[in-house]
Amino acid sequence: MIFQVSHRIHFRYDQPVVIQPLTIRLRPRSDGAQRVLHWNCQLSPDPSASNSILDVFGNVAQQVSFEGSHRELTLDVNFEVEASRTNPFDYLSLDSRVTNLPAYYDLRIAQALSPNLHRQVMDRTIGHWAGEISGSVDWQTQPFLLKLCEIIHREYTAETRYEGATFSPSQTFAEKSGACRDLAALFMDACRTQGLAARFVSGYVYEPNRTHGSELHAWAEVYLPGGGWRGYDPTLGIAVADAHIPVAAGPEPEWAAPTEGCYIGEGRSEIVYEVQVTRR
Repeated sequence: MIFQVSHRIHFRYDQPVVIQPLTIRLRPRSDGAQRVLHWNCQLSPDPSASNSILDVFGNVAQQVSFEGSHRELTLDVNFEVEASRTNPFDYLSLDSRVTNLPAYYDLRIAQALSPNLHRQVMDRTIGHWAGEISGSVDWQTQPFLLKLCEIIHREYTAETRYEGATFSPSQTFAEKSGACRDLAALFMDACRTQGLAARFVSGYVYEPNRTHGSELHAWAEVYLPGGGWRGYDPTLGIAVADAHIPVAAGPEPEWAAPTEGCYIGEGRSEIVYEVQVTRR
């Protein structure tokens, strides 16, 4: 499928501020399951300098800086992308060490994946919960991932929260609600308790029946030797295929943030988002 996406981010300040160098992670990735056909990012005011980089986790990012002080900053991103993975389970084979839980990776792979295996907080309650789910599917990895996804989708309330840091997995688990980024972080933590490497993904999803417009979305990917990084969306309760458009990924949510930066000044800020995802 080919999708057209437009994403506007409008920062407003009630007093002129000095905008510090800004990192923008809004260019979709190109890989074996997705191909960027066109991408454009317009900023107002015009940056005094701009540079495209590859960040520490392989995300394409744009670094920009501005001169003077400003009361507004607008980012307009427009792109066209072709998604080709229609089957989320199209593995040739899976390493036997990850078909049962707890999973074990080859030592070299485990070393490379270590940031995606590390739990920020050792919450035993989440570990016990994940272990119960694992046991209910006879310690089989793929049924575990699907059931975990389905349980979060069914039992947790998905809410919209445009601003603020991602909740800790413990907070989301206790409150049984959260934004898509919170549910993804909980899914990741549960996977890590079972020895599965998981990372956070930001991007977009095509939902033709959505009535209130699109939003930047978040989900998780799990590393399965033989299948590579495979996506699971606990907000929607599904394994990820060609309706999702991944943009950036990292071991924790902050590494996949769409924008990263700050400003100097007394003014308070307001952020307005507009996202549209259409199928061509």
